[in-house]
Amino acid sequence: MPKRAGLALVLVEAVDRRVLPALALTPQLSNLEPRALHIAFDFKAAQRLARDWMELAAGWVPLQIEEPTQPTLAACVRSVVEREVSERTSVTVIVPEMDLNRWWQPLLHRGTGRSIAWELHGLRSVTSVVVPVRVETRVA
Repeated sequence: MPKRAGLALVLVEAVDRRVLPALALTPQLSNLEPRALHIAFDFKAAQRLARDWMELAAGWVPLQIEEPTQPTLAACVRSVVEREVSERTSVTVIVPEMDLNRWWQPLLHRGTGRSIAWELHGLRSVTSVVVPVRVETRVA
């Protein structure tokens, strides 16, 4: 059985400033089916995300909400990606990341996205793209 076309998988924690630039990247990835992925460690947060997704009118990118099957977020994402790449020619995982303007903030905010990218490193036919989104914070 031939494999389906490639997939562009945008990781989504919440509908916030990180989502739109990551979603805007998907049409530029030719021949890849766009999809958003949320791992639902918190059921209420997943419900809020589904509601916010509908309000955002991002219906052109389907939102897939998965229950965790592994102990960490990175391992859960890897599990989903492994399942998808077994049926597709390729999977490109887009990891939105806040880029903050204080020297200490990357220590707090870059760990999760980078750990997901490292978890996927070396998987055949899988590419990870970290999309930094600049967030200006006011200096008092």
